Amino acid sequence: MIHKNRIKSAKVLYKSIRPFLLCTFNVVFIKFLISFAFAKTEPIFSIPDVGLIDNKKKESFYLCFNAVQQCTVLNVDQVVNIDPYKEIFYQFGEFQLNFPKGRPTLTSHDHRLSISLGASIQLDIGGIIGPDKKQNGSRMDGSQSFLRRGRFNVAVRYDDFIFNITPDVGRPALVNDSIYEAYLKYIGFKNTIIAIGLLQPPVTMFDTESSNGFILVERPMIVDLVRNLSGSDARLALMMTHWNKRYYVSASITGQRLGETYKDFQRNELGGNLRLAVRPVILMYYDLHIGISGTFITHGDSRKFSLSTGQEALIWLGRPYLKTGTISGVDNVAAIGPEFALHLNRFLIQSEYYSMFLQRVSENSGRKPNLHFSGWYASLNYVLLGQPRSYDESRAVFGPPIGSYFNPEAGEWGGLELSVRWSSLNLNHYTHRMDDKSYFLGIQGGKQNVVSTGFNWYPSAHMRISLDYNHVMATRSRKNYYNLTGRTSNLIMSRVQLTF
Repeated sequence: MIHKNRIKSAKVLYKSIRPFLLCTFNVVFIKFLISFAFAKTEPIFSIPDVGLIDNKKKESFYLCFNAVQQCTVLNVDQVVNIDPYKEIFYQFGEFQLNFPKGRPTLTSHDHRLSISLGASIQLDIGGIIGPDKKQNGSRMDGSQSFLRRGRFNVAVRYDDFIFNITPDVGRPALVNDSIYEAYLKYIGFKNTIIAIGLLQPPVTMFDTESSNGFILVERPMIVDLVRNLSGSDARLALMMTHWNKRYYVSASITGQRLGETYKDFQRNELGGNLRLAVRPVILMYYDLHIGISGTFITHGDSRKFSLSTGQEALIWLGRPYLKTGTISGVDNVAAIGPEFALHLNRFLIQSEYYSMFLQRVSENSGRKPNLHFSGWYASLNYVLLGQPRSYDESRAVFGPPIGSYFNPEAGEWGGLELSVRWSSLNLNHYTHRMDDKSYFLGIQGGKQNVVSTGFNWYPSAHMRISLDYNHVMATRSRKNYYNLTGRTSNLIMSRVQLTF
């Protein structure tokens, strides 16, 4: 009997730590598979001249703008990697095939026409570790692995017109008929983009970032909810973006998203987005970014609307901890909030807050109160190895760090960053309000806080390996099978990303 109990205890222990073991194996295994990114690096104290850059014996350089300090991987201001594909090209009649930044591109002799191919592949593995504190609801122990994104892009450019189509075979993209985007854009005006088609209009600061450079594996909860109102992937939209060194403006008019799963409020909906940002402080080691974002949608085929969110990890897709259920009589929904980012040398502080307002109308069941939900996040990022995150003026966001090519023999380990984030969401309103017939008028979708931390390792410009930990604390979500009485969970996630 004692022997059987020990075996049972060992099985329970293994099941609880299995996600951690799988994530660790994922990182270690991929690390030893990297063999294409060897480089020789040399620290220098000023920007090298053209002759030094053209030296074929070197592939990476460290640039430190302060000539007094010693330039190392821990304090480098800029990493310059020699493009290994620069001199690789093939001639096919009137066209030339080359590989700028590793991307196959076919260009006509007059450079008016070009066709390029790209890809973004992200494989996620993770699960809940330790006890999953709950009284009722579905078990979600064990681990999951899935293809988060499997995007293959084809871009055709003729003069100032670019047509993009990007199929996505990742699991979340199934709701969009496996299409991420298909649109036409015009770039003939300086620092301006005009686009129409199925695209992802920018809504918030974090939403405007590329998923290839997120500080953590997934977006904050409130950002996911706000972007899905009248933004997100495969959205029928007309968009215009303009920027310069000091400001950024983006506006869009949107329709419904592609896919048969969108119905009721979301089918035939009409909306719009506006994002404004300024950069009042621009110094060598300091940047200040402030802005405001807003989004608005009106109802489509019906006024039935709902909101839900998971654990800032999509390994348990379709099992939300917070859920409002169906809210009837919703005529329109609006969200607005400020955004803030402060760059201090190797540190980056970011935060956003959004309020969501649901305007309701009276239907058969009588008067319904308007509703208000809110959420925010605050994050801290520190680049341990490599070039710190830098400002992308065309998106008004801070892009991922840059590291030297992975080469253990030369003592080079690529780029490495550490991030911490606190995220909060409140889907409760009028939780104790009843009408004169004792019908519940409010919404008890629950409150949730997620504390996350994680590492991102960049062994080359085409690869990223992430390891995240999420501590999730959710209150009761009424009539939500996955969280009937409150839930506290610990999740670990890993991601392997390949891009070109």
